[in-house]
Amino acid sequence: MKKIVVKIGGSMAVDEAKLAEFVAAVSKLPAMGFQVAVVHGGGKEINANIALLSEQPTFIDGLRVTTPGIMKMVEMTLSGSVNKKLVRMFLGNGCKAVGVSGVDAELFTVQKRRGNVDLGLVGEITKVAPTLIETLWNANMVPVVSPISYGEGMSWNVNADTAASELAVALKADQFVLVSDVPGVMDLEKKVIPTLTEADAEKLIASEVITGGMIPKVRESFASISRGLKSIHIVGWNSAEQFQKQISGEENSGTILS
Repeated sequence: MKKIVVKIGGSMAVDEAKLAEFVAAVSKLPAMGFQVAVVHGGGKEINANIALLSEQPTFIDGLRVTTPGIMKMVEMTLSGSVNKKLVRMFLGNGCKAVGVSGVDAELFTVQKRRGNVDLGLVGEITKVAPTLIETLWNANMVPVVSPISYGEGMSWNVNADTAASELAVALKADQFVLVSDVPGVMDLEKKVIPTLTEADAEKLIASEVITGGMIPKVRESFASISRGLKSIHIVGWNSAEQFQKQISGEENSGTILS
């Protein structure tokens, strides 16, 4: 069976209609011969819940500064409400889903993120123990994974894209699919680039065609390919049918990195 890791984030996490379509599509994949794990973010829901605290959220280079108070809210949101909402939706589609986080069975072990700026309880993944995911797959279940991770006896905040990428590498996934708010990597005319090599990507970064948050997404993706991933798909969401065609290889509506 082919192994697929899918990461969802952006507006997908809060757009109930899109989310329902996504869950319905993924629920059909096991019957099509795929083992699939879903890794989710939830930044918008985190921000809404943090607004209930007296602390104001702070970001540095796109990463959330995570104080102990904010960490509690981040974990409650990601490993609690967002994770279990997704599990309930999968179950409603007749799919045996199990919600876990990087803390469970030490799926993701981290150390404090190093850098010139102290981001608080933000971790860098140092080890992935994929046995938990493989065990769930062997029981014909779909793991739904929160990126909250474990280290030094505590929970740590980890970027969901990074967690998903590290999991895909550890599982030796056949495909790693990033479903986001953009339909793929865009050229100057705002058209999707169907395929992209690392050399071409660096040229597009140098010429400022690839900018902003897409730069680390693309660079991290190629770093994962150098560590054994076969292909990475950056796609937007159009429909369940198009998503399934993307997975099966019948059609490419996004950007495939290889």
